[in-house]
Amino acid sequence: MEEGEQPSQISILSKYFLHGILFSVIFLILSFVWIAIFIGLVFIGLFIGFIIGLLMLFLIIGGLNVFLAWFIWDVNAASDWLSFLIHGFVLSLALFVASIPQIFINIIGVNPTITIALFIIYCFINGYIAKNVAGYWEEESEETGE
Repeated sequence: MEEGEQPSQISILSKYFLHGILFSVIFLILSFVWIAIFIGLVFIGLFIGFIIGLLMLFLIIGGLNVFLAWFIWDVNAASDWLSFLIHGFVLSLALFVASIPQIFINIIGVNPTITIALFIIYCFINGYIAKNVAGYWEEESEETGE
């Protein structure tokens, strides 16, 4: 695409879908590792282990989203641990609030067709939310001054 040319709506929607589905799949895989570590932390450290485990979860979510935003959208978000932590917390909160309708629909009736349709719809929604949350931590690229 040439400079100044706007991307098509289909291209943007496909990127939102890609961001949402990659986030879901990679997070699912990482969550199994996190659960094992979290159980160990809680078993060893009780409340302190629980807090450390939650902080780890936010770091994973923030780091994953920063990576996907860079990979898909070329968004250079801040990549220090505190930014990952806050980014992960904000993204977790935003995704939870956005998924409330999905939770209610699944409570009303679990139908495989509805579940698949909601997953596909929420890939777009989650991708949109994740991209916009990453945008809040976008760093300006340093240009060489004259």
